[in-house]
Amino acid sequence: MGTLETAGTERAAPAAGHLSRALTTLTNGALTFAGVGVFGGLFSLYGFSMGSVGGAEFWGWPLVGISVGAMVLVIAELASKYPFAGSMYQWPTILAGRRTGWWLGWIYAMAMFPLMTAYYASLPVLLHPLFGLAPSFTTDEIIIVIAAVIAVAWNVVQIGILGRVAQWAMVLELSVVTIVCLVTFILGAKHFGNLTQTATVTTNAQGTASVQALSSLGTFIPLFLGAGVFNALWVLYTFENGGTLGEETLNAGRSAPRAVIGAYLFAIACGLLFYLTLTPSIPGMKAAMLGGVPAENAITAHMSGSVFKVFLAVVAIGLIVATNTMFTGAVRHIYGMARDGQVPFSRTFARTLKDGSPWAAVLLIGILSLVPVFVFTTKTPSIVGGATAAMYVAYFLVMAVTLIYRLKGWPKVRGQFALGRWGLPVNIVAVLGTGLTAFDLLWPRAATNPTYNQISGTTGGFFLKDLPMAWLIIGLPLLVGVVFYAARSRRLHAAPIAIEQFHPEP
Repeated sequence: MGTLETAGTERAAPAAGHLSRALTTLTNGALTFAGVGVFGGLFSLYGFSMGSVGGAEFWGWPLVGISVGAMVLVIAELASKYPFAGSMYQWPTILAGRRTGWWLGWIYAMAMFPLMTAYYASLPVLLHPLFGLAPSFTTDEIIIVIAAVIAVAWNVVQIGILGRVAQWAMVLELSVVTIVCLVTFILGAKHFGNLTQTATVTTNAQGTASVQALSSLGTFIPLFLGAGVFNALWVLYTFENGGTLGEETLNAGRSAPRAVIGAYLFAIACGLLFYLTLTPSIPGMKAAMLGGVPAENAITAHMSGSVFKVFLAVVAIGLIVATNTMFTGAVRHIYGMARDGQVPFSRTFARTLKDGSPWAAVLLIGILSLVPVFVFTTKTPSIVGGATAAMYVAYFLVMAVTLIYRLKGWPKVRGQFALGRWGLPVNIVAVLGTGLTAFDLLWPRAATNPTYNQISGTTGGFFLKDLPMAWLIIGLPLLVGVVFYAARSRRLHAAPIAIEQFHPEP
């Protein structure tokens, strides 16, 4: 394989096995923002979190936003110095060595498969009301398979085309959703007390659901930290994509951190728009919580059902784009590790088309991302919880490694974006935030980290059916990793890696 060029330089037409620099700051930022899928993510679990703690779920957005903001700043600094495909493998490798880099890269890689499943599984929540579909396991499976096929086809296309499509999709979604939300708010009664309402939906032995007020912090906080912040946790992450796309970005040392931070700020603003316009516009909170469709309640109470259909259609398009752009990041991670010979069948998965598309890694992600649906369930919160937990374990480990080496004096040479004296306190907040989030998501609870038996309503059987889903999603790939690493560790550490060709500053 030929050498890669350093960040910020342009390259000629790529040969087989090379990515192509075709992204500007705007297209990288558009892809990073699109991959977050703000409106689609918020809509898919809006009713779930509201049914757990009422309108007070809003406060999870700024709380999670502060934690994620610290992580985003650390990611931006890393992306400025080391903008390479497979960044969540490259960064710990550069800082802590090949052994640490391999394990963190493997953990992140294995988290990407169920994450893609979670993105697919969010689509039925939008498509059911849009087309009047009755929810069913078979219907959801068909939607998810179609979404995966679209993602595979999309990601064989040149990255520059993906960036332009993401830009136009972002403009369409932002325009329509902003107009609908603002008009809903203007026409609505502005019940700002909805934002502080604390209540939960309970079901008695006869299966009758009712709304009960949460009158004390002792009852509210556990539910808030469990399901109340769940929507914010599901939406506000994957900003590392701006770094992993850095290798395909012009002047990446400057552009990649701008894309990461810009996408984060845009996502925060969009979430505030969603919550602060729709939640106060809900005419009856109890009915919205029991019905599980608060966004529909807010919009249709003040505008026609056809407007809500347009809203759903545009958000669905945004979520499809989010699914495909997140798929792009997952593919680049697999490609980045395969290029260095760090995964099984590396030569195959490091192959690219003449235009720079890593087609083999695309097919791998497409196939393995469907496995969790057919093994477990299409129940959105269940898949989302496990996938998000796996991602946050990887985030925590990368933030911890960065903090350790920052305490040892990193970075001795600053990139084009650097935190300077703020690096240490920001990094500490990032470690605490990601660590507490991972702990929260791994905590066994039926709402966000259920067992297979809790999902299916069964008891007994094989012991794995009584293990929480997040534990399985993280544990089973780790076992595979232990076997693979034990068998191939010498070869893994002897293989030449791309980053060594650049002799990066410490």
